[in-house]
Amino acid sequence: MKKIICLLFIFVIVFSSSAYAEDVENNDLYDLTEKYSLFVSNQFDEELETLTFEEAQKKALRNNSSIKKLSASIKLAENSLSIQYTDAMADSGENFSSLISFLNSKSSYENNELSKLAQQESVKHSMKESYINIIKSQREISLAETALKKDELNINISKTKLENGKISQSEYDSLVMAYNNSKENLENKKKALELNYVSLNIIMGVDVSNRYNFVMEAVYEPFELNIPVESYINGKVTLSNSVKQSKKTYETTKQTSAMSPINSTEINSYQTAQNNLNSAEMSYEDTKDSVYQSLYQKYNSINQNESNYASSVEELDMAKRELERTEVKYSNGKASYYELINAQYVVAEKENSILNYVYEHMLLVEEFTNTDLM
Repeated sequence: MKKIICLLFIFVIVFSSSAYAEDVENNDLYDLTEKYSLFVSNQFDEELETLTFEEAQKKALRNNSSIKKLSASIKLAENSLSIQYTDAMADSGENFSSLISFLNSKSSYENNELSKLAQQESVKHSMKESYINIIKSQREISLAETALKKDELNINISKTKLENGKISQSEYDSLVMAYNNSKENLENKKKALELNYVSLNIIMGVDVSNRYNFVMEAVYEPFELNIPVESYINGKVTLSNSVKQSKKTYETTKQTSAMSPINSTEINSYQTAQNNLNSAEMSYEDTKDSVYQSLYQKYNSINQNESNYASSVEELDMAKRELERTEVKYSNGKASYYELINAQYVVAEKENSILNYVYEHMLLVEEFTNTDLM
């Protein structure tokens, strides 16, 4: 049975790849981390182990308790199915209880296998989210440290201005308050990073105190479809894991409901069977609709992300041109050092924003295209 299911799954994957292929606008893809790391970079500690995403993923899959439980349940169900099948074949034809039991167990077994596949993909996706969150948190801390240095310099300059009567005490106090807020913001980001570390280690099933260096390419691929989005989504709905499970339950209920009244002495057995069938059918239709709506929202999120990415790239270009002008002015003594580092900070902020959109885009596209996450 497992071999048959595997063959069917491979057929589905091949069909999905050919019928619903995405067109990539730019085939020359490369890691954007260095490109957008002029003033902000990921933390690196030579004393720490470098944990690649692939290694983290393997640990998470190996240690996940839900996957282990599903594997054990599937193994037990597989052993009992053969016994139930023998009992079902021995039915006299007047009593279908063994056959009904076998059909329900078979449906449960197949849905458990789908659940295991979905759980594996969910774990991998959660792993990617957690891994990316740490990379983003590290960069946010680096950016916040840059902002703090900038604000600290501004405080020192403003203190001199206050002493010379060029700004008021209230103006100076506002700057001090902004500086203190920046310090608090930095501390909050450090706490958030620690929570992200703990979350990652829990997913991998390792000691929560473990710390690593992280490496993940930030690759941006504009998402394009070669068929209408409605057609694409309808195809994905059919292949989605949750819809396949719901469909399997409905089909099994349809089979058993036809036999249940014959096997039962209850007065309302027929109506009960019909109610169960209607409920299973409604659940199946609701699941399809829910997945469709979710995918459409995800598609809109991808479009919004790409629009934000394009806008941020334009803003970065302007910020870089402004930085170039400020550098010239500073070298000619027409701009202050504070103006220079402020221009650098604006560039760093835009670069970090772009990378955040890239990582978000990577996750959104995976959620939109991976049927086992649906």
